[in-house]
Amino acid sequence: MNQKNKELLLAFADPKTLIPDNTVPLFDTWIRDTHITLAEDGYYYCTGTTRAKGEEAAFRWNDGIQLWRSEDLKVWESMGLVWSFEKDGTWQNKFYVKHGNWSEESRNTGCRALYAPEIYHINGNFYITASINWEPQNEGEEGSCTFLLKSATGRAEGPYVDACNGPLTKRIDSSIFTDDNGDVYYVWQDGRIAKLKKDMSGFAEDPRRVIQQHFDPEPYCEGVFIFKHNNKYHMALAIWTMLENGQVGYFPGSVRQKLSYDCVIATADNIYGPYGERYTSITGGGHNSFFTGKDGTFYATMFGNPVNDSFAPFYARPAVIPMEWESDRLYPKR
Repeated sequence: MNQKNKELLLAFADPKTLIPDNTVPLFDTWIRDTHITLAEDGYYYCTGTTRAKGEEAAFRWNDGIQLWRSEDLKVWESMGLVWSFEKDGTWQNKFYVKHGNWSEESRNTGCRALYAPEIYHINGNFYITASINWEPQNEGEEGSCTFLLKSATGRAEGPYVDACNGPLTKRIDSSIFTDDNGDVYYVWQDGRIAKLKKDMSGFAEDPRRVIQQHFDPEPYCEGVFIFKHNNKYHMALAIWTMLENGQVGYFPGSVRQKLSYDCVIATADNIYGPYGERYTSITGGGHNSFFTGKDGTFYATMFGNPVNDSFAPFYARPAVIPMEWESDRLYPKR
């Protein structure tokens, strides 16, 4: 990012939303969409979008789901590839040929990539949600889908099998939220939601989109993650701060210059909404998740979006940010 654009962004962003200067990667591996959970076995598990060896873009081609674990958020152990297209894939192995702003080579050979995986420990077993490139079945449909895996052994390393025997949703960025009463919800993209069956084998209700207060005009949103605090539901979304005609803000579309990939949050009394006014929680911390550490610290994950050299202290590396509440809003801890 050039100096002028950085100055414009800093003038737009609230200082308390900026990533702290002491934030450093947890380990040196190329990762986007960092997700971390603390499981009942005492380990933190980390996953995210990775890329195949020799590939520059993770969304055209990669191998599957890689997993790491740690007892203290400092020393991390690689658990390797816990799900792969070659070894574990079934219907997911269909090549998706994407038309548009992809190279001629990509259009000819097809795309086969898994992205934004998230791991959860629910009712004594491990589950992983993920998105993949997927060829639209009908004209005008979204060219991606999400699905749910479950460990066949009860262990984090798997092996993993398809929990629902096929795609669960169109679009991208699936996540799981478990409420205080044990109800489990599947959420994706920009606030689409459905309760899961007790055995996690599919939806127990028709999917819907949560009621929320949109921006005017509404930009493209993704990376949804729901968590609970003080009996309220908090929905995080990922969104680009963009530069348009010298103005900085959240604009629709993707042709404008991207400055910062941010985390915005809205709050509701009911999981289905209505969610109130969105506020920027972390400038440069977009598509993240939240978890509570062993010491009670509430953390946000981050990775630093490498697109357009966006505003972050580093790019495509996993990290965590200690967070703190200011009234009912959440910001990086200073």
